[in-house]
Amino acid sequence: MSQRRLPEPRLRDEFRRELRARLMREAAVTLAPKRRDNAWTAWLRPALAVGLAAGVLFAGAGSVAASSVPGDPAFGLKRAIEDVRVALTFDDVARVRLLAEIADERLSELEKVATRDDKSPTASEEYALAVTRFREAVDALQQAAPEDKSALAQDVADTAREKHEIILEQLKGRLSEKAKDAVDRALEEERKDTTQNAKDKQDHNNRNPGGASPKTNDPSPRGSERTTSPRTATPRPTGRP
Repeated sequence: MSQRRLPEPRLRDEFRRELRARLMREAAVTLAPKRRDNAWTAWLRPALAVGLAAGVLFAGAGSVAASSVPGDPAFGLKRAIEDVRVALTFDDVARVRLLAEIADERLSELEKVATRDDKSPTASEEYALAVTRFREAVDALQQAAPEDKSALAQDVADTAREKHEIILEQLKGRLSEKAKDAVDRALEEERKDTTQNAKDKQDHNNRNPGGASPKTNDPSPRGSERTTSPRTATPRPTGRP
């Protein structure tokens, strides 16, 4: 019996064209030159990733630190952020105002923990340190700055002292005994004469030796006689000849 030969297989033209197009696309992708990272891009990409992660972490930690009080674990970060703000404030008067705001913040924190023996002593010490730092900045400015800036710093110091005294008078009854010593030291620091106060007093003493202003500018003995000797009555005419 003779074997029947099968017809030779042939690729259809449509399939051939589709296969060729597919092979060409894959060849273009496979044979394309790969981009090589240089040293800069190789360092930059991981650095950006680390910076982004650190930024997210810092933002979260910053919000926690903002609400912290002395004695909390996050309070150190809060202090560090404040120090950076002070360091980046280059105007002398603006720096004094910022330090006054920080002293206000320490006093506000002390109000929150006034009755707590575990935190009020630390809070009062932080307040005293903030006041000392603020007053040192005021004195440094008044010693070196022009008179107009000195006057502005004096206004800031006077306003801060008056505000703090009012709050502390209301707070003293609630304060822990362990916290009162630092608060007294802070009050004493704020009540000290600033450089401008001391200068004004010295100028006044130089103008008025003895401490009292004279009531009259007449240095002659007759002037004192007029003020000390009794006045004699003038005789009236009787009207008789």
